[in-house]
Amino acid sequence: MKRKVMIGALVWALLLTVAHIQLNVGWKALSDEAQVRLGQKRRELTVGFLPVT
Repeated sequence: MKRKVMIGALVWALLLTVAHIQLNVGWKALSDEAQVRLGQKRRELTVGFLPVT
């Protein structure tokens, strides 16, 4: 019984994590961040521009 609850909780946490990545972060962003942290890719600097009138 205790083992079933533990496995169920781990599966639930894994599914919740995958759903969060899919809906809020995106797999491309996660992949890019992993490549930056592993040193395979340089981080891109995005500079915004707000025109002042």
